[in-house]
Amino acid sequence: MAASVFGSRLDLLVRLYDTTTGAPVDERNVLFTRNEEPVIPAPRGEGMYVFINTGREDFLMQITVYGYEKYSMQVTYGELDDRIPSCDVFLIPSENVHRGESVLSFSGTLPFLEAIEAVKLSRPICMVKEFDAKKNFLSVYGGTGGMIRLDSVWYALLGTDKTSYERIEVTGSSAAQYFKIKDKIAFENVTNLPVYRVILGRVSENGDYLLRVRDDGEDALYLVRYLIKGEERFETVDFKDTERRLK
Repeated sequence: MAASVFGSRLDLLVRLYDTTTGAPVDERNVLFTRNEEPVIPAPRGEGMYVFINTGREDFLMQITVYGYEKYSMQVTYGELDDRIPSCDVFLIPSENVHRGESVLSFSGTLPFLEAIEAVKLSRPICMVKEFDAKKNFLSVYGGTGGMIRLDSVWYALLGTDKTSYERIEVTGSSAAQYFKIKDKIAFENVTNLPVYRVILGRVSENGDYLLRVRDDGEDALYLVRYLIKGEERFETVDFKDTERRLK
């Protein structure tokens, strides 16, 4: 998308995704606020909205989408691309909307918790063929349904012991099954490691956390990654165990 629209300046591009599927959110019942004042960005389809000539002062953005939990974030322009400031918003489906697949929730409170996310252990997207460390390109193979698409943002490489994973950020692709990633991979040998899409959760200032996934009728075993005071931890969790909590 160009940095200007019909001669006007693009001040913010927002992309809405369903964190459980990675798909764009096409729900039209969407409300935005800027510092608690209603604003109306222009929809561009496939979950994209643009703010045009609204200024580039930092602000609190809140997004309310039917079927999803309310989302809040601080937009800080110093952390965004100056040419095309954009942000990807991953929405958590609400458990109060009765449509589509039901959901499973994993929630609780853990002091000093900073972030939480998970991958479904039984559902890798593909496998790593090789990694070009000089160009930061990852080639993959396998998967189902023909061509492999890594068109979300966050993915994970599961370690050989299956008790931890390395998070990777996909920034683009150059050919079929050949993807550009942002940073180097710490794992020494990534060949044949499975690739998973990351499901992002939410953490409040007091340590309340929420992870929610679609209940597809299969097993609900997830590897949860969470941060406490900057320390990375992992725990395998059955989301159908309603008594399970982080510790």
